[in-house]
Amino acid sequence: MAVILFLFSTEWIQAQEEVTRALDAIEKKYSGLKDYSVDVNVHFDMEALKAPDMQGKLYYKAPDKMKVESKKIFFFPKEGGYFNPSLFKKKDFDVNLLEYLTYEGRKNVKLKLIPKEASRYHQIFIVTIDIDRSLIREIDISPSEERKIKTIIEYGTFDGFDLPTHIELQLDMSASESSGMKEFPQFGQRGKRITGKVEISYSNYKVNSDLSDEIFKDTESRQPK
Repeated sequence: MAVILFLFSTEWIQAQEEVTRALDAIEKKYSGLKDYSVDVNVHFDMEALKAPDMQGKLYYKAPDKMKVESKKIFFFPKEGGYFNPSLFKKKDFDVNLLEYLTYEGRKNVKLKLIPKEASRYHQIFIVTIDIDRSLIREIDISPSEERKIKTIIEYGTFDGFDLPTHIELQLDMSASESSGMKEFPQFGQRGKRITGKVEISYSNYKVNSDLSDEIFKDTESRQPK
């Protein structure tokens, strides 16, 4: 019995060490990414929303500043819709290993990230990571029967950084839980569920162009304290 427990304990420790390395590797990989701007095209494939594609420009500055500019009415899903490599720092989460799997022929690990009490996050994440390339491939946000958001990310390389070229959001939630979608009266109907996909394409990256904090000033004033 003692031998079995020792073997189990050793395997568990090794697995936890690999989990930690996977998150550390992502943080190290993108440590030099200070900011980026990129053109975005948002396409809706949702029964409850009939809208043309929307275009805008997204600005990101590490660690967590984000803004989208557009000349027209624009809806951009912040949950899973933009790439923030500093989102999953291990200091903010209790990390549980769920499984190892093969994703597009490569070794991946699936993790459950539970926010710690001192964390600024309030939702559980299920994250699939390509171990060899240190890439986040899928994110499930607060998975439950009432609210499901799955993010699937495709990448290209720009100025030495792997950055998204396409993000697909798969949505299934009640209208009352859909923040940032009040522009569309379809979602104000009581009892209405939002289901379908949002596809976001990214092009014309500018990386580490020393974006000014002034760009994000109005968004900061609206952040909850």
